[in-house]
Amino acid sequence: GIIHQVVLENYAFPGGMMIGTDSHTVNAGGLGMIAIGVGGADACDVMAGLPWELKWPKLIGVKLTGKLNGWTAPKDVILKVAGILTVKGGTGAIVEYFGEGATSMSCTGKGTICNMGAEIGATTSTFGYDASMSRYLKATGREEIANLADQISSYLTGDAEVYANP
Repeated sequence: GIIHQVVLENYAFPGGMMIGTDSHTVNAGGLGMIAIGVGGADACDVMAGLPWELKWPKLIGVKLTGKLNGWTAPKDVILKVAGILTVKGGTGAIVEYFGEGATSMSCTGKGTICNMGAEIGATTSTFGYDASMSRYLKATGREEIANLADQISSYLTGDAEVYANP
């Protein structure tokens, strides 16, 4: 199947970190994972157990208010963010989405937003753990992971400084 969908359905989990050679690896952020796409040489280093390094990313918080309705879709959200931040606004950054708009969105919708983080130059994008992620994990046969994540959900949220000063 399409690798980013396969990753979301089978390998992504809240609070994890993933390095992948597909530019769509970042889709896993829709399940609260820090997922970063890298080149082949970096991936070989990781598979060989060597350290992988990157410049410490800045954090950009995006507070989503309200809920999607009518003809609006998650893609509209990232297109609006891209219009504000431009193609370079997220360069060297991890973008964390939060707020009522984030918690009311499906996991696949969150994945869509994370997947398009490249449009703003983001290193990766992610969402804090919520009920939609728990439902998605259970629906994809990963109830045990959902139950564990539910138990530690207070640790699977965005950084306080991002919430305080997005």
